[in-house]
Amino acid sequence: MKLSREDVVNIVYGQTRSPIQRFTQDSPVLADVWIAFAENPLEPQDLLLTPYQSTLALPTSDHTVSEGALLTPGLLARTLKQRLDAERKTPRWKKWKRNHETRPSEIAYHQSTVAAKLWFDELVRVVLPMSQWYATRISSRPDPAKPGAKKRRPNMLTEVKKPDVRRKLAQWLAEPDIAPPEIPADVLWSAQVIGTIALVHEGEATNSLLPPSPPAEPSTAEERRQYAEGRRKYYERIIEGLAHLVDGIDPRLGESLIYLVSLNRPVKTTVWRSTVAVKADAAARLFEISCRDLTWAIIDSGIDATHPAFRRYRSKDEPYKKAFEGGENRTRVIGTFDFTVIRELLRIDGEGDESDTVAKDAKGRKPNQTAEWRKQLRQSLNSGREIDWSLLLRLIKRPGDEPPANPHGTHVAGILAADWRFDERNEPLPQPVRGMCPDINLYDLRVLGKNGGDEFSVMAALQFVRFLNQHRDVMAVHGVNLSLSIQHDVLNYACGRTPVCEECERLIGAGVVVVAAAGNEGYQAMPASLGTLSRNVYQAISITDPGNAETVITVGATHRDSPHTFGVSYFSSRGPTGDGRSKPDLVAPGEKIESSVPGSSVKRMDGTSMAAPHVSGAAALLMARYRELTGRPQRIKEILCKTAIDLGREKYFQGSGMVDVLRALQSV
Repeated sequence: MKLSREDVVNIVYGQTRSPIQRFTQDSPVLADVWIAFAENPLEPQDLLLTPYQSTLALPTSDHTVSEGALLTPGLLARTLKQRLDAERKTPRWKKWKRNHETRPSEIAYHQSTVAAKLWFDELVRVVLPMSQWYATRISSRPDPAKPGAKKRRPNMLTEVKKPDVRRKLAQWLAEPDIAPPEIPADVLWSAQVIGTIALVHEGEATNSLLPPSPPAEPSTAEERRQYAEGRRKYYERIIEGLAHLVDGIDPRLGESLIYLVSLNRPVKTTVWRSTVAVKADAAARLFEISCRDLTWAIIDSGIDATHPAFRRYRSKDEPYKKAFEGGENRTRVIGTFDFTVIRELLRIDGEGDESDTVAKDAKGRKPNQTAEWRKQLRQSLNSGREIDWSLLLRLIKRPGDEPPANPHGTHVAGILAADWRFDERNEPLPQPVRGMCPDINLYDLRVLGKNGGDEFSVMAALQFVRFLNQHRDVMAVHGVNLSLSIQHDVLNYACGRTPVCEECERLIGAGVVVVAAAGNEGYQAMPASLGTLSRNVYQAISITDPGNAETVITVGATHRDSPHTFGVSYFSSRGPTGDGRSKPDLVAPGEKIESSVPGSSVKRMDGTSMAAPHVSGAAALLMARYRELTGRPQRIKEILCKTAIDLGREKYFQGSGMVDVLRALQSV
C-alpha cells in the first residue's frame, strides 16, 4: 500500500495544526529520504552518508570505543559493512518484506562520502544508531563526545517494546504540549515518521495512516471527545509500527559516526554566433591571447576527441591527419576518464568480477593487468584506507577515441574549445566553428552515461581534479565546467551545503575555477488538478546544484546574439537561493547555440548548459592574459561580475548581467 506524495509530505513536514512539525533540520536523515521510502517501501534507496567530522571515539567489534581516532569515509564504510552483514544474518531481517530482485548495499566511498543502497529497516536499525543525532538525542549510553558524562537517559527506540513507554509516546504524540522537557520534539517527530512508514511497508490501508481531521468549528463536546479518542488510537497504531520495526536494536549502540544521510541524487544535463555576443573574438584579436598553456576539465557525458574541432592547430598548408592516426595524438583532449563506473570500482562489498564493464582494457595494457590493479584497489578499500588515486586512475582511464554516451559533452566542449576551420581536403569551411578558447587543452571526465549519472560520481570527478593538481609546481587543471544540474529541494537541504556543493567549495579553495549551469527550471508547466487547465508558471528560487554553492560561478542563459532585446531565456533558472543569496552570478548565450557533436558534425542546442562554457572561456582568457590570476578563482569571479553588461533585467534573473570578456580584460 502506498501513500500519495501529498500525504507523505504532510506526514514528514507536519500537519497544519501539529506543534511537532518541520524538525527535518535536526534529523540526520533528510526529509527526501523518508519520502522516498514512504513512496516505495519495498525498494532500497541509494544514499549518501556524510561522516561526522570530529576526532572522537570510534567503534570496535564489541561495541566499545577507542578514543582519539579520526573518522574517515573508509572507516565508516567498513563499520557500516560489518553491521549490515551482522543484521542480514538475523531471522527478523529475512522475514522483512522487500524486493529481493534489487541488488542492495553497493557500499562505496571516496574522499568525503560513503554511498550505500539500503532498505528502510536497515536505515533505521543500522544507520540511524550510527548517527551523531542518535548518540546525543536518543541513546541511553553516555555521549562519547563527553567522556565524563555519567547520566543515562531512557532510549525511546530500544525501550519502545515496553507497554508503558509505547503508551506514553502515543500520548505525547497526540498531545505534544504535555511531553516532558527531556523528550525532544524532534524525537517525537522521528517516532511518528518512522512508525508511519513502517505501517506503509506492512500494507496498512492508506486512509488509516492519516491522522483524523479535527471537527469543524463550532464543535460539540462529544465531537471533541471523539476527535481526541481518534488521535489517541491513531498514534497508538503508529507507535506499534515503530515498536515492531526497532525490536531488538542493541541498546549499546550510539556512536557519533554519521552526520548526515541524503539521497544520492540523479544528475541530468541542462540542455535547452555567441562568441561575438560576449566579445571573445574582439578580445582575442586585441590582446593576442593564447590559452595553449591552460587546461579545463569538462565534467559531462564525454568528449569526442576524434572530432576535427579539437585537433591541435593546423594551418591550411598542413596535410590533414586524423586525431589518432599512426600512433600520434593530435587532439587537445589530453585525458579521458570514465567516472560512470566509479561506484563499482570503489565498492567494498563487491565480488571482484573482472568481466564487468569496469574491466575494459585501454590500449597498451598487458593481459591481466587490470585484474591485478582491481585486486590491489579492493584490498586497500577493504582496509578502510584513503583512496589511492594513482591506482584508481589506471582503471578509469579510457582511450581518447572511445565514443561518448551522448553528444552533450562534445557540444559543451566545442563552445569552450572548438577550432575547426578546414575540412579533410584542406579547404576552408564555409562557416568555421570557433570556441571561446580555440587552443585550450581539455580533460574529459565522464559522469553521465546512457542512463544518466549521480551525485557520488560528480563528487569523485571533482576530487580527481584536486588529485591532479596536488604536489605540482604548475597546476594541471585550471578550471572545471559543470553543465549539469542536480535538483535542489529547499525543504531538505541547507542551500549550498549539499555534498556536491561542499565538494565544489573545496576545489575552489584549492585554486580551481568552477563554473556551473544555473539549471533549466525557470519555467514549468504545472499539472492539471481538480478539472482545471494546466498552467505555465515562472519559478523563483529554482537554481539547481552545484550552482547553489557560494563561490561557484553560476550561469544563466540569454539569447545568442540579441540579449538586450530578448533578455534572460524563459527556461533559465531564477534566484535567489533558498537561503536568500543572489544567484545566478552571470548570464551568457544559451539559445540556439551551434557547436560540435560526435561524428565530425555540428548541431544547435539550447540551455544553461550552453551558457556555462562561455563563462569558462572568459575565465580562461583572463588567466591567459594575466597569469597572476591563476589559482585565484574568487578574484576571477569578482572581475567577471563587476564588468558584466547590465541587460536591464531583474537581479535574480540576470545576476550581474551578461559576461563581457573585453571589458573584463580591460578592467584589470
